[in-house]
Amino acid sequence: MKAGETINGYTILEDFKVVGAGLSKWTFAARGGREFFIKEFLSPTYPDHDAPGSERTKAKKRARCAVFEAHHRGLQKALAPLSAYGGNLIVTLDFFRWGAKYYKVTEKVDAAALSGADVAAFDVRTKLVLMKSVAHSLKILHDLRIVHGDLKPSNILIKRTELGYTSKLIDFDSSYVAGSPPPPGEIVGTINYYSPELLGYIQEAGVAGHELGVASDLFALGLIFTEFLTGATPPFDAATYHEPAVAVRSGEVLTVPRAGVAPVLADLVDSMLSADPARRPTIAQVHSTLMAIRPAEEMREPAAAPASAPTALRGKGVRTGLRAGPTGSAPPSRLVGKLLKKLDGRSSS
Repeated sequence: MKAGETINGYTILEDFKVVGAGLSKWTFAARGGREFFIKEFLSPTYPDHDAPGSERTKAKKRARCAVFEAHHRGLQKALAPLSAYGGNLIVTLDFFRWGAKYYKVTEKVDAAALSGADVAAFDVRTKLVLMKSVAHSLKILHDLRIVHGDLKPSNILIKRTELGYTSKLIDFDSSYVAGSPPPPGEIVGTINYYSPELLGYIQEAGVAGHELGVASDLFALGLIFTEFLTGATPPFDAATYHEPAVAVRSGEVLTVPRAGVAPVLADLVDSMLSADPARRPTIAQVHSTLMAIRPAEEMREPAAAPASAPTALRGKGVRTGLRAGPTGSAPPSRLVGKLLKKLDGRSSS
């Protein structure tokens, strides 16, 4: 398909471009006076009766296509009622097959081309807005027990608004129900943002599929939040391990550099980077903690913070955010637990 051609009622505005590792192509299209993002999947392809290959081979391909269709239509159905056009969760608006190829249509987002270093240069209030909005979007997924599965900066679009910036969460092609991931060989994602348990599952290194839950997203989000706060991923022995998940599975502990980062945020993100999924906070706890923060008082840079005890608002905000969540939710990390005890002791003295 080229610019000017029409597919299923969508007029292609630009030639398709290759995405990432070449598993798909994308462009923009127009329909009904509105512009959309349209993605063409390069695999699987549906074999018609004239396609090459034996009937047995074509039957296997059709079976794979049926699974692919069911996955995408199931996610579309589950998420459609939860996000309106213009919302921060960019869901599938249309999914169809045209000839041998499958296509997905979503809202077009005019995103700003910003890196993690660009976000780190923002004032703390703007960074907090971005963190809140992406946490809220991810909470919509996790409330349905859906794992995003491919959280990375390129799947968090930053859009300029009249009041500043907001974030848009996109691309649920790798999503799955918690505890039921695809087979290891079919996992598609970016290893830089893998959780240690996801890496172990893919490498078939003692991690079973039922152990992969929404906490895997929290680790990836912790890496992204670290970039938002510091402009880089948490420090580790990159020369030896290359990727954060490899380092953590080898025993390294990831922590956010404290320089220039408010302690309440550093402690929260450290808990998200825990090697043990059960010790990471839930996304509801992360969102509640972020919502409880008041930039004027809570977000002072550590060097400017007074030596006196935290305010009652700070103690209440941290305790509320990190202890909130559904019954049976994962507890905060040991580091955050220490923070809570310290705050409790100060607020009662």
